[in-house]
Amino acid sequence: MAETDLLVVHGLVVTMDDKQPVIEDGALAINQGKILAVGSSADLNAHYTARKTIDAHRKAVLPGFVDTHHHFLQNFHKGTRDDLDLIDWIDSVSVPRIRVAVHDYLAGTYDIQLHASRLGCVDAIKSGITTILNMEWATHPSVVDVFEQAGIRVVHTITMTDQWISPEVLLPHDRLLLLADELRERCQSSANGRVSFRYGLACPNSCSVELIKEVRALADHHQVPIHIHIAESEYEWHNIHNLFGATPTGHLHNLGLLGPDVLGAHCIWLSDDDIQLFVKTGTKVAHNPECNMKIADGIAPITKLLDAGVVVSLGTDSCAVNDNMDMFEAMRTAAFLQKVTTMHPTVLPAPVTLRMGTLGGAEALGMEKHIGSLEVGKKADLILVSLSGSHMRPINKIENSLVYCANARDVETVICDGRLVMENHRILTLDEEAWVAGAVEYAYQRFTQAGIELPRYYCLPIGPPWG
Repeated sequence: MAETDLLVVHGLVVTMDDKQPVIEDGALAINQGKILAVGSSADLNAHYTARKTIDAHRKAVLPGFVDTHHHFLQNFHKGTRDDLDLIDWIDSVSVPRIRVAVHDYLAGTYDIQLHASRLGCVDAIKSGITTILNMEWATHPSVVDVFEQAGIRVVHTITMTDQWISPEVLLPHDRLLLLADELRERCQSSANGRVSFRYGLACPNSCSVELIKEVRALADHHQVPIHIHIAESEYEWHNIHNLFGATPTGHLHNLGLLGPDVLGAHCIWLSDDDIQLFVKTGTKVAHNPECNMKIADGIAPITKLLDAGVVVSLGTDSCAVNDNMDMFEAMRTAAFLQKVTTMHPTVLPAPVTLRMGTLGGAEALGMEKHIGSLEVGKKADLILVSLSGSHMRPINKIENSLVYCANARDVETVICDGRLVMENHRILTLDEEAWVAGAVEYAYQRFTQAGIELPRYYCLPIGPPWG
């Protein structure tokens, strides 16, 4: 019998592999960070011994979620405002905190972003997210140390802009390009290559023609992909159309930005011609349904995009305009939105929606050869989801149960790169309470020092007395 690092046995395995999509009493053998075998528990138990065996009885085993759009800094804004449109929200909620992060970075102090990343990584792990694209402002390369310790896969994306509505949050151009180079180089040396880098143009509204062209040239030169918010709001559509006589998508295409290495977040205000530009250029989409709902930006034409052959993934986006990182909730909401807006209950069925949160996310990030499904040779990024709760039973169809019944609290175990990151709800790579409490307490002190008004219960202590 062959020896392997880890055996996961007796699970209901949802592979996202069309050749064997669901395996009852299924098992995986994992060795040196990769999937060595997938099959029945009887077969794998007969062929492998393991240094550690996990019994997945009454659990679904599926690929870790791939969250293709998020902003860790905004995890500090959970539960803030729900009565503002996008522009007012940016000005009232987002900019004051970004201003702190940018000014601290320029002063050589990086703690606010480090703490935000610690809080975000804990939240991601607890939600079953093994890969996340984090689009962030003014982050020192030391943030990669946080990602490495957490043990998940991160696509770190530096927000690049030169004409933001609040000029005080802009980095000087030379400093911005230098930081992008530093982050790119640091990510290249990350542990097991788990952290990668993307250029992150903010959006067509806040990036000049010159910056868009410059980033396209940098991306081509360094072979680094690009992430950008596209057609997020009606305001953006009208502004770009008035300035350039084109839709936001058409404007970016005219500048040569779009391509298979570009992932566009939101992509709500799209014409049929815009969708064809996505098809023609191979540009991919990160759909963020809950954020778009809360801020009333609109509903992305996901059914049309998928029907046209565009790669569509899912993101949780900012916790300030979603308030959680629950990918189960994102899947459920995405499916419901498309059904009710198209008035067709058959669109976005559960297997397609689940794919958007796993293999579709991997495709959106250009990682589909390595993650997103449970197949031999791929990296061992997977989660174990409890099926024992009353809200999960009975199970009529496992894909539907995962999309419509499950929630993040059902995630029990997380494995990334073949390494146990969380087991039985306990994170093994870090001190969860120290990371969370330390982040929240630091944010309270720093934001109040900067004049941002916060309630006394912002740092709610665990247990009495109230301080």
